[in-house]
Amino acid sequence: MQAIRTATVIDESLVARIPALRPLLGRSVELIALDLGSQQAEPQAERKISFEEFVAHRLKRPEGVPPVTLEDMERAIIKGALRSADD
Repeated sequence: MQAIRTATVIDESLVARIPALRPLLGRSVELIALDLGSQQAEPQAERKISFEEFVAHRLKRPEGVPPVTLEDMERAIIKGALRSADD
C-alpha cells in the first residue's frame, strides 16, 4: 500500500473540492492519502435534479399549521428589523 503525507492549511479551494473538510477551514492539518489499489471507487458525477423533482421533495407543513402568507412574512421582516435596530 502506498501512502502520501503532507502538511497544509485547509483553504476555500480544498473545501470546494472536498466539502467534508469545511469544519477544518483555516486550520493547519496533516493530510494522508492511501492508495487502495483495486478497491478504487468510480467517481460519481454530481446529479442535478429537475424543477419537478425539487417541487416534489419540498418540505411539507406539519398538520394543523396554516400556510404562511405574504403579510406574515412582511410582519416578521419588520419585527426582525426593529429588534436589530434596538440592539
